Amino acid sequence: MAWRIGEILVQKKLISWNQLEEVLEEQKKTKEFIGEILIRKGFISSSLFYRALAEQHKLRFVDLKRVKINPKAIELIPRSVAEKYSIMPIEIFNNALVIAISNPLGLWPEAELKELTKLPQIRTVLCLPSGIQQAIQEYYKQEETPLKKAAI
Repeated sequence: MAWRIGEILVQKKLISWNQLEEVLEEQKKTKEFIGEILIRKGFISSSLFYRALAEQHKLRFVDLKRVKINPKAIELIPRSVAEKYSIMPIEIFNNALVIAISNPLGLWPEAELKELTKLPQIRTVLCLPSGIQQAIQEYYKQEETPLKKAAI
């Protein structure tokens, strides 16, 4: 049986059963994700929540602020694709592109990425959504805007 994220957090003593019950009650009303409520209420940090989420989905958690991102990996994925799917290419390892994602259940275009990169495999690691957005801003050069000609 797969563990639910709330049970994992309680088992790891990151939140209490009372906190989980409170969040589940609120979730019934707001339809928000459990993690969003837990973080908003200050019951757990984003980092701890995403580490537990990575464990639940058998993914590696990566803090993009502490990782050296390979420029060759970035060259394989256009900024527009990275922004559209909220992914960040990190490295090329054993003929596979490693990308950061923030939602293990979210859809990302594996076939499109394989076609773009010409690599046979795409591997994923879990990261904070804010980490992906910051990395995209930092590592992708801003697209230049055409200069407007001055009216004569």
